[in-house]
Amino acid sequence: MRLFARVSYSYGQREVLKDVEIEASRGELLAIIGPNGAGKSTLLKSLVGILKPIGKAELDGRDLLSLKPAERARLITYVPQSSFPEFAFTVEEFVEMGSYMTGGSVEKALKKVGLWERRRDRITALSGGEFQLALIARALAQGSRAVLLDEPTSHLDVNHALTVMELLRELKTERIIIAVLHDVNLALEYADRLVVMKDGEKFWEGKPGEITPDVLERVYGIRAKIVEVDSRRVFIPELAKV
Repeated sequence: MRLFARVSYSYGQREVLKDVEIEASRGELLAIIGPNGAGKSTLLKSLVGILKPIGKAELDGRDLLSLKPAERARLITYVPQSSFPEFAFTVEEFVEMGSYMTGGSVEKALKKVGLWERRRDRITALSGGEFQLALIARALAQGSRAVLLDEPTSHLDVNHALTVMELLRELKTERIIIAVLHDVNLALEYADRLVVMKDGEKFWEGKPGEITPDVLERVYGIRAKIVEVDSRRVFIPELAKV
């Protein structure tokens, strides 16, 4: 499985994506990082058809930008930034919404994220971390080849954030996984490849072990260092702007 795209997008006269090229394959977790307003969420929405960009986006040779919604849903799905649920569906009903157009397995999806035993609970009774898992289960029930996640660990405590990242690490063996992350250290720890965005452009791309403090300083506008802790690279921002 392979996804390739080169897209641009504008909100009115304001260009927010500037010929951004991205490539991802099954077997790797691709993390996209960068400051607020860099175009990360716009990129994901452009790839899944929420927005209509200019350019090219293909998954296994099929043109994602020209497909009908039902056809595109079988190839690619999107997990939005988490928000509190407004309606008291059961967990099972909530996840079943993802299988509406594709007929994917709700039971398999719920078991994958560890929520099968809570399938009859109201979605409003879940914690923030559990609700994030339910969102991922809904995407899995769609049965798509690629899953794009927008800040899947935002507002989660450390334990739930790690649970989500471990799940994504497992899922990459079955699907293409692309995740926008705000936590640089989670990206360094779990990603197989990083794309760093700034001002609507791809600023840097490579393996987590190759990124330098200079890249992060130039992107985030703060002094920073990367240190080795128990053979792991840790990003440490300093409380000062460059």
